[in-house]
Amino acid sequence: MLPTVTIVILNYNGRDLLPHCLESIFALDYPQDQLEVILVDNGSSDGSAHYVALNFPTVRVIGLPTNVGFAKGNNLGARAARSEYVAFLNNDMRVDQRWLLELVQTIQKSDDVAAVGSKILSWDGSEIDFIGGTLNFYGMGFQPTDQSQHGDDCVREVLFACGGALLARRSVFLESGGFDEDFFAYFEDVDWGWRLWILGYRVLLQPKAIAYHRGHATGKKFAAEQRAVLYERNALYMIIKNYEESTLERILPVALLLTAKRSSLLSGCDKRTFRMGNEVQPHSIWPASRGPALLIRSSLRREFKQLLEEFGVWAVLKEAIRRILRWFYARTVLQIRRDVAVIPRVALSPLMALDDLAEALPDVWRRREEIQRRRVRSDAEILPLFGDPFHPHPPDPLYFDLQQRLVSLFHINDFFKNSGHG
Repeated sequence: MLPTVTIVILNYNGRDLLPHCLESIFALDYPQDQLEVILVDNGSSDGSAHYVALNFPTVRVIGLPTNVGFAKGNNLGARAARSEYVAFLNNDMRVDQRWLLELVQTIQKSDDVAAVGSKILSWDGSEIDFIGGTLNFYGMGFQPTDQSQHGDDCVREVLFACGGALLARRSVFLESGGFDEDFFAYFEDVDWGWRLWILGYRVLLQPKAIAYHRGHATGKKFAAEQRAVLYERNALYMIIKNYEESTLERILPVALLLTAKRSSLLSGCDKRTFRMGNEVQPHSIWPASRGPALLIRSSLRREFKQLLEEFGVWAVLKEAIRRILRWFYARTVLQIRRDVAVIPRVALSPLMALDDLAEALPDVWRRREEIQRRRVRSDAEILPLFGDPFHPHPPDPLYFDLQQRLVSLFHINDFFKNSGHG
């Protein structure tokens, strides 16, 4: 007999997304009497909860008064579940008929497998969205989309499964602490997967379990600088909690220095204007020093390409207008106000993340101590699963050069010699 499974769908103003998601669930090749579906509505204002109650009456709706984030919302759903297994599915997903069956059959093959992730394709199935992630040494996660890097559709071990479409043993999920609720959103699935390996469990990817992703349908509802703070802050939270002491004491200084460097790069400021005895006037937001001009042009191309892919032409147009207005402001007002620098809001995100870390560090450190007390596997056993530990973020030449120099100075390569990246 197949086990009972609860599918938890977290929703925030996703009324238009839910029909595709729920209809694909009720078309699954899985006994409906063994299936429970919970919708955790994260303070939506678009009538999502009412729509589901009216059109999908068998779905349990847990309505929250405010948006508590991805991590806490899914934890609430898992605690409310009545099944042996819990599956997490984003509201902007639809799933193949055999999706759940493939996940269940995979997780049941070994008791030490705590979670199994899906292969995620674009909405029309033409592109790969997730087929196993990588993590760099300072906590930034990536989703390579080149299937040739992963071979065929064989099940394989991964550091983490994408939280948008995975199956977990409910008892292990709760006993391990679930998703870290202080993350709010982003990298909580990476953090949980890493923690599972520390505690002695394994995480697998089942490429035959296929989900289709509409792509950033919820994330685009939030400002870029808000998302950037979460990326930056959660990466630091994660490495502090999960590295062994001997690893952390060498990696954390590098991670903090690179966080500050990202803020400097994003600001577009000419650092010479901040140095004593320098005659350069701070009249422009564009850097005039040797080297960074090329860097910023590269950054602009990358940022506009990302905007186009995630949010469309209109978002690119709006951002272009903002940058033009900022340029005129720099050429007029700043000629008079030498004490003002115009920088993108997102340039402050790394600094806000550092400030958050400083305030939360006692709590983060307590969670670290609990995880380290329960450690079963060493860093030497886990770090090869990172996949691409020296992937630079952002992938700019000058930033990468600094990263390499810091890696060499702190001998970070020593930790990853067995991963093929030493």
